Amino acid sequence: MSSQETKDSIVISIIIPIYNTCTYLPALFTNLKEQNLANTEVILIDDGSTDGSSDELDRLSKGTDFIVIHQANAGVAAARNHALDIACGEYLCFIDPDDSISLDYIQHLRMTAISTHADLLITDWRKFINNIPQPLYLADADFPQYPTNQRVLTEILSTGLIIGSLWAKLFSAKLFEGNRFPEQRTSSDYLPVITAICRARSIEYVPGIFYGYTSDRTNSLQNNQRAQDIHDSAHVHELTAQLLRDTYPELTNLLKMDQLNSAQQACMHICRSQALSSSERKSLFKYYRRPIAKSIGYLLKRKGSIKYKALMISIAFGYNVTNFTQMAYGTLRNALHH
Repeated sequence: MSSQETKDSIVISIIIPIYNTCTYLPALFTNLKEQNLANTEVILIDDGSTDGSSDELDRLSKGTDFIVIHQANAGVAAARNHALDIACGEYLCFIDPDDSISLDYIQHLRMTAISTHADLLITDWRKFINNIPQPLYLADADFPQYPTNQRVLTEILSTGLIIGSLWAKLFSAKLFEGNRFPEQRTSSDYLPVITAICRARSIEYVPGIFYGYTSDRTNSLQNNQRAQDIHDSAHVHELTAQLLRDTYPELTNLLKMDQLNSAQQACMHICRSQALSSSERKSLFKYYRRPIAKSIGYLLKRKGSIKYKALMISIAFGYNVTNFTQMAYGTLRNALHH
């Protein structure tokens, strides 16, 4: 088979950005090798790692046909954009190196993509906390097999059953034509994902498989955000609101909740960040808590879990209360999981 014929036969391009995740790479490769990767290419972009990930990638990839590219550190968005430039697949599957996919995940996605030609496939997902799997999000949610674009966007904006992240989805490569990742450290995937969902002509939910999200890696970027990272994330949600007001004006009422949730996420990242001084945390927190404090009555009247409302109340009360609440919750959660 010629090189061109090989490229033409690729259905899925798996894109994995790598930065200082050396300890996770053996499990990642084991997970990938357990998959049926027929008509699939795996692209790993090493974004200038400094912890030995570069050498580990080269070692683990020997004897495979995985594509490993080393680039100077430019951020996860630049790494993904680089992968988009060389990907040959009709579809794109994004995986983070510290996460995992269930057995036959790729095979199920490939077979469904070939048989339906859907622009977007959505899968179930679950969190892993201390390596312990948490409940699946969509399995018991009576989620439709053929959701509309509006239904998917509604879940992202209001319920959290689907997350506005790249993972737990398979995208037609056409959805990322002219739809690149803004080169910022945080939330660089949110607006491109929402844009891709808006563009999708057909969507299908693929049950029985799941994406596993590692939510407690202490050295992850999510726990080490700088002030600019927090501002960038909030700005992405503002741009998303502009897009959806024009594309799906019927979702306008949900955008208020998305903005409030964006402020809530900012407050939580501020509390957790090891890259901010104490004075920076308090100053930033004061800024991002304002919309929540002003809307606390609205939030309490809406449907939502007690945990969610308690979190919003703690944010409204200020930095010290929120910080104490989160530390107490983290201690309790770790005790329960042990």
